[in-house]
Amino acid sequence: MMGSKFKHVFLDAEGTLYVPRNGKSRWEFWADPSPEAALEFFELDAGVFEALVKLRERVDSLCIVSMNREDILGALLDEFGIRDFFDAILLNGDKGKRIEEYLDAHGFDRSEAVMVGDMPILDLYPVRAVGVEAILVDRHYNRKAKAERIPGVSDLPCWLRMADIAEAPKSRVATLDEFLCASLNRGEDALAQAGTKRLIVLSGA
Repeated sequence: MMGSKFKHVFLDAEGTLYVPRNGKSRWEFWADPSPEAALEFFELDAGVFEALVKLRERVDSLCIVSMNREDILGALLDEFGIRDFFDAILLNGDKGKRIEEYLDAHGFDRSEAVMVGDMPILDLYPVRAVGVEAILVDRHYNRKAKAERIPGVSDLPCWLRMADIAEAPKSRVATLDEFLCASLNRGEDALAQAGTKRLIVLSGA
């Protein structure tokens, strides 16, 4: 069995796991926030539930790291039926520091952890600053940030498999399998966004 490069996955909540309905701006919600309003305003992003099932099967720990209010986040996690997927919910403060504290408390190696979020200033830069890998869910408002990207959390299981392949020797045949996996799940355009860079490196191009 091939080992896993990333054993500990940290996920942002708003903008990553769930998004505003009908393309609304999240700032409309935060003008007058409440748990009740959140249930009407947000929806689980496409494919997230299925991705969490797959992630739970392959990683050692799966956590939410969020700046959201506990009452609002809790209401949404319960509404979407995804609370039990997570080992911990880390709220407030510098996300890099919160992840660092969690990893240190459990004796986990930060080189085996990855953060996935949508806001570079909150989810990317502070996490990289403590030596943890971070990638972005591709959104129109984060396109200027230099980072590896996936189209959505639904693509994360395939991204993790490609990361495993990149660490393994003699992986050219498996790489073709990953091309097929991503192509079937998202189509060729999504594949180009999600994993082409890794696959080019593996092929020796």
